[in-house]
Amino acid sequence: SCALFLHFIMAIPRRCWTKLSQLARNVKQIFSLYQHCRQTFCSQVFGPENVFTGVKIYESKSKILGEIDVLVKFANRIIVLQAKSKRLTIESRKGNDGQIKDDFKKGIQGSYDQGFACAELIQRDKINLVASDSRVVTFEHGVRDVYILCVLSDHYPALSFQARQFLKFNFSSNVRHPFVLDIFTLDAMAEMLQSPLYFLSYLDRRVSYAGRLIASDELTILSYHLKYNLWLDDDCGGMCFSDDIATDLDVAMTVRRRGIKGDSTPDGILTRFSATSIGSIIKDIENNPSSVSLDLGFVLLKLSEETFIEASNSLDKIIALAKKDHKNHTLTIGLSSQDTGIVIYCNDSSTLKARVDLYRHCEWRKYKEKVNTWFGINLRPNVSLRYCFFLNNKWQPSNDLSEKTKNIQLIAKASGAAPSNTTQHKVGRNSLCPCGSGIKYKKCCLIKSKQR
Repeated sequence: SCALFLHFIMAIPRRCWTKLSQLARNVKQIFSLYQHCRQTFCSQVFGPENVFTGVKIYESKSKILGEIDVLVKFANRIIVLQAKSKRLTIESRKGNDGQIKDDFKKGIQGSYDQGFACAELIQRDKINLVASDSRVVTFEHGVRDVYILCVLSDHYPALSFQARQFLKFNFSSNVRHPFVLDIFTLDAMAEMLQSPLYFLSYLDRRVSYAGRLIASDELTILSYHLKYNLWLDDDCGGMCFSDDIATDLDVAMTVRRRGIKGDSTPDGILTRFSATSIGSIIKDIENNPSSVSLDLGFVLLKLSEETFIEASNSLDKIIALAKKDHKNHTLTIGLSSQDTGIVIYCNDSSTLKARVDLYRHCEWRKYKEKVNTWFGINLRPNVSLRYCFFLNNKWQPSNDLSEKTKNIQLIAKASGAAPSNTTQHKVGRNSLCPCGSGIKYKKCCLIKSKQR
């Protein structure tokens, strides 16, 4: 066999060696990229059961409509990753404008077009998805958002600028704006954001602000997020990042990969929130993801640091009360920046009445605040999540609800969110409690205030 192989090699014309060697390098790069993407997602972020490589989309047994390099699912969020090994040519690196556009079209535009077509296909009926290891891909929670990642295996200078300038993308109700990045950025994201919820939360905001963030390198934006929690108000036109912001991320990656002394995690969202009560809720969401809990997790991770800490401190107080008297205690949080809110019940009760009471409380509070969405959470006193639900219907005036909520005061909202269980005016003992629980003041917050 070895002799036949050598005979075959020697028979290849010399002029073909260059192209064969280039082809071998490309095949090796593609294989290495697939392996790296799969290993990164499986071992560090989403787990092997949620990651599929070489997914073929079948309309029938013999008809293939498309192929996805790497598909990741987490609850009702889907990531379609298209990996390419296209490099910048020498002419492009010299600044040839025409060649730059041609390289971009072959390496990135083609990748996005393929990813978008597949993102549309997976939402169709009577479509079968089969991975390279023969696993069948199903979406038990449905498909709400699809994120398209166009990943390059080589360093591509000024990639974000070129994507803003040249990329032509389509608009769809649930296929999000494409995210163009290289393998090095993907590696850093998976290394630092090893939690599925943290990873998806950053990805969701990054594509939402795609037209308003300007940076020479994606690592700069990632570093900013790790330190300050990436967030833009609606009235903010854009944000420009300087390269020195990435210093902390560079240091952390060097510490992790080369074993030198230093901070392996930049001081910020990964170091300040994990030990708090709200941080415990986020961990429970990751362990039991669903379409509702994932939406709740996105909302919690968007809170400012001040609001996050304040809400956690308030939650600690009602948890302590629930442990002491084994009764229900309530925390209401209004989120002005996100046009929503949260009601948290902490108790030992798992009865249907407790669930109905919480639902009614959320319905009344949502109506009073005149918002379209509201979350309800039921916690055990050990800070484990029992269940949560999401009210998502357009606000409309109602005489019945107006009468029921007339004694409920509006939440005093600050930046991000502000927990509020206090009253601004004198409330009668037999009036409905202003916290929105639906019971009399003397049996609710009046008792709590005396206990304190």
